[in-house]
Amino acid sequence: MALEEKCFTITWKIENLVGWSEKLREDFKISSPPFVIDAMGKTTWHLNIYPAGQKDINRNINFYLYRQKDDSTEAPINVKIELDFLDKKGFSLAAFCIDHAFKKDKGYGCRSFAKKKEVFNTRRYIFLPNDTLTARCKMWIKGDVMSQDGQCFARTRFGVEKISFLWYLKNFSTLELEKKCKYIVKSPTNNEPLMSVELFVTEDKNCDKIVRCALSLQDETILCCNLRLYLVLPDGKKKQCNQESICYSNLHESTEFTFSLTKEMFVEMKKLLLPKDILSMDWECFFSKGITLEEISYGSSSSENSEPDKTDLTNNDMVSPAISLIDTLKSFYVEKLLCDVQLRTRTGTFPAHKIVLSALSSVFQTIFSDNVNEKENDCVVIEDLENDTVKQMLGYIYASNVEVLTWESAYKLYEAANKYAILNLKNLCSLYLKNNLSPCNACEALLLADNYGDNEMKEVVMSFIVKHGKEMKNSEWRLLMNSNGKLAAEALYRLYCEN
Repeated sequence: MALEEKCFTITWKIENLVGWSEKLREDFKISSPPFVIDAMGKTTWHLNIYPAGQKDINRNINFYLYRQKDDSTEAPINVKIELDFLDKKGFSLAAFCIDHAFKKDKGYGCRSFAKKKEVFNTRRYIFLPNDTLTARCKMWIKGDVMSQDGQCFARTRFGVEKISFLWYLKNFSTLELEKKCKYIVKSPTNNEPLMSVELFVTEDKNCDKIVRCALSLQDETILCCNLRLYLVLPDGKKKQCNQESICYSNLHESTEFTFSLTKEMFVEMKKLLLPKDILSMDWECFFSKGITLEEISYGSSSSENSEPDKTDLTNNDMVSPAISLIDTLKSFYVEKLLCDVQLRTRTGTFPAHKIVLSALSSVFQTIFSDNVNEKENDCVVIEDLENDTVKQMLGYIYASNVEVLTWESAYKLYEAANKYAILNLKNLCSLYLKNNLSPCNACEALLLADNYGDNEMKEVVMSFIVKHGKEMKNSEWRLLMNSNGKLAAEALYRLYCEN
């Protein structure tokens, strides 16, 4: 069936997926608001997504189209469907096409639609920008022609509640084995319990006294919790101790995690971590709760009076003013139209536009704001960057997109983005590097994070080294020690003291 034929399209945004991970319970289902298709006999439909799959050993997300019971014809409707997840620009990420005869109160779709690990972990920044998943379904009548295109736009928003609290545990060094100290986390809005936290010391198989926390759900509307645990030092500074993503399936269900430090380590560093024998903990919790908003709006590409809300919802078949502007800027760059500045490397020259560079980079804005010698501003020499890096940097500036990243290109692009203060590009490269750590590149990433004062990346790399440092080759450690002895000592200390 030719895609030029008229079709119905629903674009569905699922917002506030904060803390969602592969650990979501398998039976959890998200349903879109129901929508009616006039061109298909006024039938009513909705979409179903199972974020954790339905007992799927392949760890895939399930995506279905469902025909509801209504007053329409009882006969099955033969439909060609195209299910898809979209990136923030509306480009396809995981398309699936199938023909099916839909009966009332029956659904059909794909059980192996997208890998959970990619969506919630390795490619989260692509699938879930701003913690939002965009799903789309296109529908054609099999063996018939629709009179006009139809479209609707749906939103489902989950509630998120952030809670921060301090917990001071006295006489920590004398805490007896298995004795549980309890803290109830309450909602600041209604003072109702959300979760209980029990801290206790127990022995592992090596007779080490480990510190554990048991978290029990007290509010059935909570789907999952993303928490960060910091130790508060005597000077008031905070040191991250743990970061956990926890998903629940039943009320009062309990889950546990282990502190990165044993009780013996706490006592050995008593002056730093236990002043006056008090363990001071700062907790940050993000609770993902039930649906707080559902809405749907209709529009038609052949109707001048029906137009969707372009503020929040977009469709790949429509061109919004923002996308049109991006396309125009990109064409100006590709065709070298009206360029008024050149970026010059050792071996190449790249025409560009001052106003576009200034809009994305405060460094370029400062360079071009200097009117002492305007002609000097017509050329910016950047001999420390390679041609490919400059191309990728300009590609992001003009199109907000980096087509292909490798470890090497992300590393160099991170340095360029830092130099010219292109913060979103720097964050994108940082996320790629953090998601692609290995024993062969962890030291390189640690040096990068330390050189540029990126404490968040540094902590992620350090945590990776704690888990995988013993798999690293001697050459990697030698690189780190020769480059930064103090940083190498810190990494080695954490590797052998936090395991």
